Amino acid sequence: MNNKHSIICLALLAATVYLVGLIARSSYAGGDTRPLNEQLVSFLQDYIRIETTHPNPAYDKALSFLKKHALADGFTYQEVSLPSGNTAAIISFIGTSPELPALALNHHMDVVPASAEGWITPPFAGEIYAGSIIGRGTQDMKGIGATHYFALKELKEHGFVPKRSIHIFAVPDEEVGGFKGTKEFVQTDQFKQLNIGFIVDEGHASGNEQILDIKVAERKPIQIRITGKGELAHGSHLAAHNAIHDLVQFLDQIIAIHVSQQSQVGSKQPGELLSMNISSLTAGIKKENGHIALNMVPDSAQATIDIRVPPTMKKRDVKKMLDDKIKHYPDLNYVILAEAEEEPELKDFKTSLYCALSKSIEQFGLCPQPHYFEASSDLRFYQARGIDGVGFTPFAIADNIHGINESVPVDQLIRGKDITVHFIKEFCG
Repeated sequence: MNNKHSIICLALLAATVYLVGLIARSSYAGGDTRPLNEQLVSFLQDYIRIETTHPNPAYDKALSFLKKHALADGFTYQEVSLPSGNTAAIISFIGTSPELPALALNHHMDVVPASAEGWITPPFAGEIYAGSIIGRGTQDMKGIGATHYFALKELKEHGFVPKRSIHIFAVPDEEVGGFKGTKEFVQTDQFKQLNIGFIVDEGHASGNEQILDIKVAERKPIQIRITGKGELAHGSHLAAHNAIHDLVQFLDQIIAIHVSQQSQVGSKQPGELLSMNISSLTAGIKKENGHIALNMVPDSAQATIDIRVPPTMKKRDVKKMLDDKIKHYPDLNYVILAEAEEEPELKDFKTSLYCALSKSIEQFGLCPQPHYFEASSDLRFYQARGIDGVGFTPFAIADNIHGINESVPVDQLIRGKDITVHFIKEFCG
């Protein structure tokens, strides 16, 4: 009997210890008792493994992933249905003074496609190689989203209570323009109710171990197609009305502008300059076998140009320049195929947001540097509403957005989270 009694007591004790441990694990960080930095790494690896590539991004899986973490960690979570059928998510850390303009940390869930060819590890495996997490989205921009989330998680676990509310936005569609993502999101009632005064979106990795860039402005795209009309003629005709000749003469002027801007790189950042890249040139008469007829002059020719307008210029000025040049060629005309509607005013970038972020970067022995972005991102949609915004990627690795073996060193991922923690404490505390 004593033996049996002892066995029962031991079994009960073991069960009690197990239950206490289970309760402790479930009440701490959603049941994960690993150190926070280990959780951060695992979070990013799991996020990378959700293939949110176009044309069929698995947004539902990404949203379920974010929702699971947010609710387990005690954050407020809501989803916003957009007119396009896409969904944006808001993870909130509510402040004690909701009348203060809130801070938003924005990242997009979608990533560009990647084939396995040339990759050290599969692009959607999220594996660690030589101290870096390899995978599509590590820099653009799931890695940044991970630093945002774990900065809030760390602050919450350490008892930090913000004055101004902080929101993490997870948005769709950025890689294809954001027209069915953030452009729609900022017009929703849910967004307007958040009282957003400040936004931190993506920047780019600096590629310099001593510097972190803060994106202060972006260029605006205008994409055009130029068509030249002539007369179909035999190649032997000296006086042939050659559509290609007219088009090439005009394109020569475009190239001259582009080259003159290139010559200023060094004294200015590329994002401060106008680029006019010819992206296609189409002409010629095809024979039945698909070859170009070498002895025929076609009656039409086309070219497309990808124009990027710097923040120091207005789109209307570039359009006027095109009009002034093309008017000398009566048989040429152009149409705008796509352009950014948003054109935020260029202001002094040294706002309270920029200064607070700069000071946090300096606390880690790094130099903050204002950066003029060559491309465009979701930031323009927020800035067009008058919201004070910057772009910030807290990594000093070489910029490899959309590249093969896109990666982030684990130590830089953790440091990026730590910088974000310091910034939020100073700016929202």
